[in-house]
Amino acid sequence: MATFFAMFGETIPMSFQPQFISSLGVSAAVLTLIYNIRNIIQTFLRLAAGTISDSLGKKNMMLFGLALFALVPFMYSVATDPWIPVAAMMASGLALSIYFPPSEALASEVFPPEKAGEAMGKFHLSWAVSSVIGPIVGGFIASQFSGYRPLFVISGVITCIGFFVAWRYTEDDRRDSCPMNPTEQARQIIKEFPTTMRRLLSNRKVLASSFAVFAHAFCHFGLFTFIPMLGAGRGYDEFIIGITLTANSLMIAVSLPIVGKLSDKVGRFLPIVVGLGVSVVAFALVPVASSLWMLPVLNAVLGVCAVLVFPVTQAATMEALPVEDRGSATGVWGMILSLGGSVGMFVMSGVLTVASIDWVFYISAAFTLVCTVIVVAMKSYFD
Repeated sequence: MATFFAMFGETIPMSFQPQFISSLGVSAAVLTLIYNIRNIIQTFLRLAAGTISDSLGKKNMMLFGLALFALVPFMYSVATDPWIPVAAMMASGLALSIYFPPSEALASEVFPPEKAGEAMGKFHLSWAVSSVIGPIVGGFIASQFSGYRPLFVISGVITCIGFFVAWRYTEDDRRDSCPMNPTEQARQIIKEFPTTMRRLLSNRKVLASSFAVFAHAFCHFGLFTFIPMLGAGRGYDEFIIGITLTANSLMIAVSLPIVGKLSDKVGRFLPIVVGLGVSVVAFALVPVASSLWMLPVLNAVLGVCAVLVFPVTQAATMEALPVEDRGSATGVWGMILSLGGSVGMFVMSGVLTVASIDWVFYISAAFTLVCTVIVVAMKSYFD
């Protein structure tokens, strides 16, 4: 419930946030770089956050992250130049980095190790449901207002509910925490980072899963930025753009509880390859989708493809490591996920300086095709 309200407030502005930032005098290429700030922050902080939560306690880390989530929409509501959105993206990146690793680890501890896929599927369902209703609600309300600023205030109020839910109903786990203080732990993380990465990635299953989720994030992280840009370029209003984004989130929400349990039975390799392979076709068709209904349908297909990859790779990473390494496992997985998104957004920002938005989707299709072939070659790593 905490995740639901936090992400509901986060997703309400999605259908109009790119247009709002652009109205402050930002080009498409620079807009992509601004959105990439939070991916970069997650790349560096997710692993540390997962480990430090063992010292501070998962509840404390979650509350800190939720407080930052609540702050972000209010920052947008008073923005008069591009620098405040830049600061808001930094706060959003910190919130994502600080909140999700401990909350994911907490969710995984409720289930036995052999049900890691089911655990992650049910946990991610919480934000997926909010993402279903957030963009379409935001798009509808935006069509009733002359400006966007009041909607950011509404988003901030909704996000605050997540903080109070976690504060009231999450148990204080500091008594189970690591005796090392956060400063010592942070210093140890930095010192041991190369060794930790070698140790974790030397596990072939973790390596294959990391590559697959990198390939997924490289192309999928930008959808909530590029779909509104594509829709605005075609003259779609905020409500239609919201429906298109909601189609993606709806299929994620519907698929998560199914795919998680399915991957526990059929293995991790098959869902991952199917998800990447179908993404190739969907990305290639987006620029040529001439009918209004085709864009939501293709975005819905990409939502199913996302579920076939990201929770399954997370489950594969967690089950490949001992239970005591689950905090680090979620941190490494999240770091690779964010790294893929960061690199992808940088690449697409460069594409937008020399080509139209259509080429973002063509390049995504080509990149995913190459990565799918590599993952197929790594099939034995998933055994």
